Amino acid sequence: MKITTICTFAVAAALLSGCISLGTPDGYAERDYKGRYDYLAISTDASAIAVREFTNEDKKKGNLAYWSEAAKKHMTLSRGYEFVEEGSFSSDEGKGKWMLFNRKYRGVEYLYVLGIVVDGRSLYALEAGGEKDVFEKDLPKVKRAFATLD
Repeated sequence: MKITTICTFAVAAALLSGCISLGTPDGYAERDYKGRYDYLAISTDASAIAVREFTNEDKKKGNLAYWSEAAKKHMTLSRGYEFVEEGSFSSDEGKGKWMLFNRKYRGVEYLYVLGIVVDGRSLYALEAGGEKDVFEKDLPKVKRAFATLD
């Protein structure tokens, strides 16, 4: 009986250690169906915050500076976003960098925040965005949520 209990806890701990958690900001609710995301929460204003984990193939050269610059160029040169500002944060998974972008689409202005955290072979992309008029007030709590990545 003891061995079964110990094995059950060991398996549960192993499964939970691979899960991504984020402190869901006030006004957002986590979704069970996440699609391509490892974590997804939606606000009542249709803003979203999400996390995806990727494999960092080259952990020596694929550091935070590299992936942040690559993401910034992708967002501005390929996706048509305008870079606004950037900052840094720390989480349990490591140091991170967030970048704020702006884009107008069909007459509506949108804000998009992209956070990057690199922890050895793990690369985390933290994304959040929505219509500027409603999402702008959420920016401080979204940035705080990025720091809760675990």
